[in-house]
Amino acid sequence: MIKEELHISIVQPEIRWNDIGTNLQHIEELLTEVSNSDLIILPEMFATGFTVCAPTTDDAQSVLPWMKRLSARKQCVVTGSISIMENSKRYNRLCWVLPDGTVGYYDKRHLFPKSTEPQYFEPGDKREIFQYKGWRICPQICYDLRFPVWSRNWYHEGKFGYDILLYVANWPAIRSQAWNTLLRARAIENQVYVAACNCIGKDPTHCDYHGESQIITPEGNILCKAEGHHAQVIQRTLSWQSLERYRERFCFAEDWD
Repeated sequence: MIKEELHISIVQPEIRWNDIGTNLQHIEELLTEVSNSDLIILPEMFATGFTVCAPTTDDAQSVLPWMKRLSARKQCVVTGSISIMENSKRYNRLCWVLPDGTVGYYDKRHLFPKSTEPQYFEPGDKREIFQYKGWRICPQICYDLRFPVWSRNWYHEGKFGYDILLYVANWPAIRSQAWNTLLRARAIENQVYVAACNCIGKDPTHCDYHGESQIITPEGNILCKAEGHHAQVIQRTLSWQSLERYRERFCFAEDWD
């Protein structure tokens, strides 16, 4: 059964690199007044920051249990990416944590070649669609945003493959024009809502991250957008009726190649 309205909270924290305790405490403080959410979205590598040196922890031992506790306390899905070791390989893994402790995951497909990420992480090879309260949600991680084929929606017998395209990221301020442009493009071309979560702060290489987390409608309109360089939570309620009405009026999917 589809829930007519889905309440989303996007957390835009200031990440302290490789300081897990401080980062988790900071996120909890930002979420103090947040209640009645269906989905809380955290950035890519929210516990440590984006890798610029060899990772020294397996976040499954400390961060994943914290995500489970937060999900149970808030009674909603909590999602974001962390560093996970599995079969002697390391993955930049988006964890999809349900209040009952169940965990789904998506491993980042496109590792950023201008960083050290490909040295330390294995690329994922499978796209995922999570179903929650009748909504179908496609998760992606940061650099995946530049590859439209990987995020491509599909349409068959009057049904779309997914309804929300979700991005978690550590996207640098120097490439903010690409961030803002491509997010809107992905919403328009796939006829879906886009929910994008970025962070703020600086990493050890002095790369600047200034946020601009946002939620975009299938028409490409910005429902809400976080301030740059400001730690905050943005919230919005997505309407299933509005999504269906738009798709029925402009079903471009019928002509997709």
